[in-house]
Amino acid sequence: MTSKLWKLAYEKGSRVIVAFDTISAEPDLIAESIEEYAVGLKIGLPFLLRWGSEAIRNLCRKYGESLYMLCDMKLADIPYVVSEALILIKELGFDGAIAHVFQGGIQEFSKLPGRPDLFGLIAMSHPQSTLIDAHFEDLLKAVVDAGAEGCVVPATKPDIIRRARRLAPGLTLLAPGIGAQGPQPGSAIGAGADFEIIGRSVTLSEDPGSACKAARDAINAIIKKQLLR
Repeated sequence: MTSKLWKLAYEKGSRVIVAFDTISAEPDLIAESIEEYAVGLKIGLPFLLRWGSEAIRNLCRKYGESLYMLCDMKLADIPYVVSEALILIKELGFDGAIAHVFQGGIQEFSKLPGRPDLFGLIAMSHPQSTLIDAHFEDLLKAVVDAGAEGCVVPATKPDIIRRARRLAPGLTLLAPGIGAQGPQPGSAIGAGADFEIIGRSVTLSEDPGSACKAARDAINAIIKKQLLR
């Protein structure tokens, strides 16, 4: 289990991971504003290209104790290259990394000593991802067989979340696509996900802290309803 992620979730009462792909202000200002309400930051390729690796290192250094740092650099290559990238990702200060599964090789790079937590991407949130979505059960099996900590499932496709939860009850499920792509905060948790990844509706908000708090509260309301059933 991704012990740090879950530890922070219980301590902070949050299941929100904020995606730093597109942001409207200095990264540190947004991170500071959402630190109290989010459990983690997902830092993607657009952020790296716009702000550079030193900005990432600074975020990991400053917020690495209070937030789970999740890397999403679109890892989809031969196992040797993915393994090299995972080593560098860990050195930057990340706790976890998202890796594609469709290209094969997860059984190899998942065995990398000292790697970050590994989340296999088994389906995507946009409507054109029909080829990868059609094989999500095979990809999910590969994630489970490799012993990865979790997988990424689309908030826009709750049926996939429900099936992934049923087929792999022990995996940590991260669900992107909340907010800007349509689904409301709490909807993916309601379908069986463990954490919701929320990007533009927080990072492009005039008040990212308030937007993040509202998302956290909406999710917690769904969790409370689940517990009362």
